[in-house]
Amino acid sequence: MSLADIYRSRRKALERYVQRLLGNADDAAEVSQEAFLRLYAAEVGDQTPVSEALLYTVARNLALSELRKRTSRATDAVGDWDDLRVEDLSPGIEDMLQQRQRVAAIEEAMGRMAPKCLEVFQLRKVENLPHAEIAARLGISTKTVERHITRALQLCHEAMARVEGTHKKKEQG
Repeated sequence: MSLADIYRSRRKALERYVQRLLGNADDAAEVSQEAFLRLYAAEVGDQTPVSEALLYTVARNLALSELRKRTSRATDAVGDWDDLRVEDLSPGIEDMLQQRQRVAAIEEAMGRMAPKCLEVFQLRKVENLPHAEIAARLGISTKTVERHITRALQLCHEAMARVEGTHKKKEQG
């Protein structure tokens, strides 16, 4: 089953599952969305076969991470994935088209990343590994990990800015 099929058939069930863990519908929707995005990035990078079980595992890990953040108020110094606004759950054909353009922009940005940068980005944003673990796994310094993540996020933000600029021009003209 493709990720798109899993998304269509399991999105609401996944949100309910995550809501039971977090106790908040809005946070559950965001965490579920993030889980799908992480699996999408893994699928695009041909890192791992996508399955419903993997989706629930990623969502559970993200929910637990969210709970840890709530208690510790720790911040991530490299940027916020949510700022990319990759997915908008609003219905409508225009919204769906904009969503596809956003996903294409992120794919394009990932395609422009150097191989090591892409690997670091996927380990951080897909597998949710901390900087120190990424550094140890790849045999590089945490500073190098931070530089790679910063560069990857910069490319993603630039790609999204181009998409958003295109939408604004269409709305004005």
